[in-house]
Amino acid sequence: MANLTARQNMNGIGEDGRRFHLFVKSGASVYEGAMVAQDVAAGGLVHATVAGAGPVIGVATHDATSLERCVIECDRIYLRANGTAGDAFSDASIIGSPCYAFDDHTVYDNDASGTLPFAGIYMGMEADGRVRVRISPDYATGNGKRIQAGSGTFAAGVLTVNAGITVTADSKVFAIRKTEAGTDGDEIRVPTADRTAGGPGTGALVFRSFLSGVAAVSDTSTFDYLIVG
Repeated sequence: MANLTARQNMNGIGEDGRRFHLFVKSGASVYEGAMVAQDVAAGGLVHATVAGAGPVIGVATHDATSLERCVIECDRIYLRANGTAGDAFSDASIIGSPCYAFDDHTVYDNDASGTLPFAGIYMGMEADGRVRVRISPDYATGNGKRIQAGSGTFAAGVLTVNAGITVTADSKVFAIRKTEAGTDGDEIRVPTADRTAGGPGTGALVFRSFLSGVAAVSDTSTFDYLIVG
């Protein structure tokens, strides 16, 4: 699938949602009915999933082009196309589960190893297979924060993780040792200088082992980590 190239119905359910204005990013355009996001660098409005886009903040209510102000609707349930095979929602999916944007009108039940932006909250299925998604900018900064989990093994007390993770300026990182090997440390750190933020599916973290405040360069232990936000 791919982002829209022409308008489609907004497909909102129930009463109209909350509406606000935002300018379209220079050189970009948006189409009515598309899930939209802010460009992380420029702040302007773009279609969800384009390079540099953040999480979904709403649905465009009309077509708009470069630097025009677009009316965006949010805080409402919208019908979105479903993913396929192992990426699809079903009636067995848990209400309240996170939805991720595969393109600007399709959602997956997973983030494809950290490469898809958050879109909204799953609120059930339609008989025709479309997904009911509640979309709100509140989820982008609060309840919808991404939680990523992984594990790794130190080599000389250092491990770099730079594939398949999303790191933002506000990400919180937690690590706990799972096994002890080599001269293991008593603390795992991810210094600010070792954090590289990026768009969805990009970024890097360098985990470092310390023993009594000194780099534990012989540590080969395995540990689990969580990235929140």
